Amino acid sequence: MWTTIEQRLGSAAQWALVAGFLLFPAFLALGNVALVLALLLALCAGGWRARWQQVRRTPLLWWALGLYGCVWLGVAYSPAPWGDVQIHLSKYGKLLALPLLWPLLQAEPWRQRCANAFAAGMVFILLSVYASVWWVLPWSATQTLGWGGDHTVAGDYITQNIMMCFFVLLALARGQAAGWHWLRAAWWLLAALAVLAITQLSQGRTGYLLLAVVLAVYVLVAWQGRGRWWALAAAVGALVLALWASPVVRERMALGWQEASNSTSMEITSIGGRVNFWRLTTQLALEKPLQGWGTGSYHSVWCQHVAREDWCHFGGWHPHNQYLFFWMENGLPGLLLFVLLLATPAWLARQAAPPDRPLLWGLSAILAVDSLVNAPLFSARESHFFILMLLLWGAQGNGYGGRRGAGV
Repeated sequence: MWTTIEQRLGSAAQWALVAGFLLFPAFLALGNVALVLALLLALCAGGWRARWQQVRRTPLLWWALGLYGCVWLGVAYSPAPWGDVQIHLSKYGKLLALPLLWPLLQAEPWRQRCANAFAAGMVFILLSVYASVWWVLPWSATQTLGWGGDHTVAGDYITQNIMMCFFVLLALARGQAAGWHWLRAAWWLLAALAVLAITQLSQGRTGYLLLAVVLAVYVLVAWQGRGRWWALAAAVGALVLALWASPVVRERMALGWQEASNSTSMEITSIGGRVNFWRLTTQLALEKPLQGWGTGSYHSVWCQHVAREDWCHFGGWHPHNQYLFFWMENGLPGLLLFVLLLATPAWLARQAAPPDRPLLWGLSAILAVDSLVNAPLFSARESHFFILMLLLWGAQGNGYGGRRGAGV
């Protein structure tokens, strides 16, 4: 009887996880409820010995646990007030979801359900983006009407574009793996609409960069022979044309170049600010390269090293670079563990099914490039996306043994 109860609790936890993948892209609060429920049910389901065996032989989970261990170790010597330390422990605490939820995704059908749920959530966002051109949607983050401009539905445009770029990759991979022509055409149409949503209906420069990254990954990983280079050239040409066709893109790119060129003036701008964040944070990291300044120290240490009060407020949240963030606060061990964590999906791609390889490579590439200009494990919605994608596609790559891949 007790075994039956544990099985039902485990099944309920898996369905709650599916709901979390469906809801978190557009409705983060509801997604959080589903994910917390999945965690609680998973904890009540028992089977701890079998779970430990699964966790023990999985490097991805050890990198996550080791990274969070570095964060805790950094508390011991941090000069930061306890409030700042608590924020870091809470935000990086999502890393613990990887080993806790990992056992729920050991069966292929559950990985497919979660992938399908995420795809459905992204289709909802995509349709909402286009609907917001004509109608004001109550759930949309922006209320912009008409073609062009910013039509962000979920959170901020950076996070929506990150998720949309991965959805482009997912739609391309599923289209290639589809057995029916109509299904292939449907997936590739969704991919094209997602590309246009990023290039024509968003002002996020991060999205433009990551879109180029995922298209290059898809062509180089999914295509074979000389045709890949022609396909890569065609993809680059199409992307450049799509970006140039958008007045918003041209304005944003010109503004970004101007801000970067004027960064030495210490004006408070998006790109110029990032250049100064990176320069000063690198200097701070080099002062204590091995152990770092301690968890949560960035805000107080940053403000001690900038002369202007407005720059203390502007740059004191995070340095818009996850590598420098971990290096400055948690030293070289934290930086190394983060690099191992983000590189593991690409490493798993060598043994994965062909339709999954571009997704695994793409996940590593998106996280690696986004971490150059943002702090994705520190930002709320971005960290949800990357933790859940590491969970899902890490399990998919780790669990491949001749089973089918991304296509349905």
